[in-house]
Amino acid sequence: VPMMMMASYLLFFPPEIVSVWYLLSSVMLIYLGFTFIVIPYGAWGAELATDYNERSRITGYREIFLLVGVMLAITAPLLSGLGGTELPAGEKPKTASREAMAALGYLILVLMPICAAILFWKVKEPKPILVRHQPFFKSVRSVLRNGPFRIILLSTMFSALAGSFNGALAILFFDHVARLEPIQGQLLIFTMIAMGFLGAPIWIWAAKNFQKQKVLACAGAVSLCAFALVPVIIYWLRPIAPDAVFWAFLATSSLQGLCIAAGPILSQSILADIVDLDTIKNGSQRAGFLFAFLGMIRKVFDAAGLIALPIIAYFSFNPKLAENTPESLFVVLAMYCLVPLVLWTTATYIVWQYPITPERQARLRAALDRREERQALLVASSD
Repeated sequence: VPMMMMASYLLFFPPEIVSVWYLLSSVMLIYLGFTFIVIPYGAWGAELATDYNERSRITGYREIFLLVGVMLAITAPLLSGLGGTELPAGEKPKTASREAMAALGYLILVLMPICAAILFWKVKEPKPILVRHQPFFKSVRSVLRNGPFRIILLSTMFSALAGSFNGALAILFFDHVARLEPIQGQLLIFTMIAMGFLGAPIWIWAAKNFQKQKVLACAGAVSLCAFALVPVIIYWLRPIAPDAVFWAFLATSSLQGLCIAAGPILSQSILADIVDLDTIKNGSQRAGFLFAFLGMIRKVFDAAGLIALPIIAYFSFNPKLAENTPESLFVVLAMYCLVPLVLWTTATYIVWQYPITPERQARLRAALDRREERQALLVASSD
């Protein structure tokens, strides 16, 4: 937490003149601090409950507060950019000004220690568990022999790569292909996050009444159906009703937003169930390693989508031009929408194959409880 706060201060309150090395160091430090927080935070959540449904409830409420934070992060710079003063005629509020970024910095510096203090004060540590330290590559080999973990790993790889392609080209797509105003793009993002907040309780309820992997796959399918309408909006709706394009994107973004929380909620809950299976096979609880390894792979594929930028450049797309060729604009649409659709569909199919049901998880948990009881008796007898 102190590292994250220091990095936030350096990044959001820079001196008047900074070098590229200052920016690089600040960004690297903030990512390092975030990694140091999110890995134990995720593993800690997996240890708070042993029940199949309770894990979904915990990850669900955690995701709700995460989405609240994202909405605060989106709105704080915009409100600060307005500054409470009248803007000159024709001038729009700047969401990337020094004052706007400082507002985001203040938000982090104030809320992070408060939230951390509440967490450490209110959430009790789980009971001590047996941990056997293994060399890194030996641990990797053992988790890759875990069938359910391989399914989640493959699904994560395809999903992260799809999101990376999509995210890398979102601004270019909205500016040059959809031809939306900047404020409209910001509104679409905010709407998606807000609908994710509203949809989170739905997925918590669904995970309690149905198998997690089936719920996750169904959420993915609904989101894919909405996203598949993007080419229809561009090539059919826009030529005949250009004023309706924004509203069509608002509808698809709303439907995608309802499903956006299902992934983080259910995948984290599923991974907690996989920890039980790994503990039985390995003889040691390795929640931290599983969360860290999956997070590392996700980060690699999160960055891999940047390859889309040289691809669209190869097909003569130039963001500095007011008008690009129809062929180059189609390549942007393909990299933004069509390629991610294929990747997300593959990820959805893979996650449908996940084998741990509530009944199997209950058997795993019962076996772990019996093992812990035997270990407790051995410790008591040795004393």
